[in-house]
Amino acid sequence: MRHVRAVVVSFLSTVAMATAVQAKEFRIPFERKIDAAGVQLLELTWVDGACELTTTDSDEISITAVKRVDALTAEDAADLADHIMVQIDQIKSRVTVQTRFLRTLEKSPSFWQKVLGRKSDESFGSVDWQIAVPAGIKVELTASSGTIKAGQLKNDLTIKSSACDIGLSSIEGAVSVDNGSGETVGDLIIGPVSIRQSLGRIDLQFVEGDIRIKSSSASISISQEKGALDLTTTTGDVDIRTALESARDCFVTTESGHIHLAIPESSSAQLKVSSETGEIKTEMPVAIKSMTSTRLEGTFGLGGVRIALTSMSGDVSVAQY
Repeated sequence: MRHVRAVVVSFLSTVAMATAVQAKEFRIPFERKIDAAGVQLLELTWVDGACELTTTDSDEISITAVKRVDALTAEDAADLADHIMVQIDQIKSRVTVQTRFLRTLEKSPSFWQKVLGRKSDESFGSVDWQIAVPAGIKVELTASSGTIKAGQLKNDLTIKSSACDIGLSSIEGAVSVDNGSGETVGDLIIGPVSIRQSLGRIDLQFVEGDIRIKSSSASISISQEKGALDLTTTTGDVDIRTALESARDCFVTTESGHIHLAIPESSSAQLKVSSETGEIKTEMPVAIKSMTSTRLEGTFGLGGVRIALTSMSGDVSVAQY
């Protein structure tokens, strides 16, 4: 029994020592400024981390990065940071910024055990970015995961990611987002917005421009000052408030989500609403052309643009504000 107790004590001591020797986070900065003369496109690609993007009055592109790595000592952290390479290239009017994780094969397991306190780990670090670009330069961001914030921007913006939380604020320019899952939240966007996102949440407020969204099951909430609408989702609910200030039509389609559309009391449009098993409601005084248990078609005001709201099994409602 005494021997067993000694083994247990020895085991617990070993666990305590292993817990005490844990890798901690180190931050290694990187900074570069690029003359923006003649530059029309900036492309930034990374794997994981945060990115903040804004417009600058300077005639330079400012790139600030912070490499975040886990290691036991500052010396080991510097060694790991050297394996996260920030590569910047410029070909004519295009500037590309990439992060490359250099996993050197000659590094033995004992090396990674030394610097990380564990065996080799493919996710040994990440990079956070702060980017400032002059107005008018198109920006394309590509990431696997992390967060993206773009604000006070006077640039066209394209974002491609697997699972990022995206925040857009005060943007003058066209916005295109292709996001697998996460949150895409926008506020005060002047320009067309196109979003393809399968899962998560999409919330756009005070948009002046056409909105196009394609999703599988993201919940969608929109406040639009002007522009057309083209929304398609499978199971997500859709909540829209629009001024209906556009010469182009409004289309919203979902299979099993609910659709709620709020428009000004003084609006004019041609309305077509259908739901196979859901309930159809409208506060607008519609001059009905045809109506069944699953479909309503008519006009209100002076007619004009078409509003088509279609759900297979969700409720569809049209309200005034």
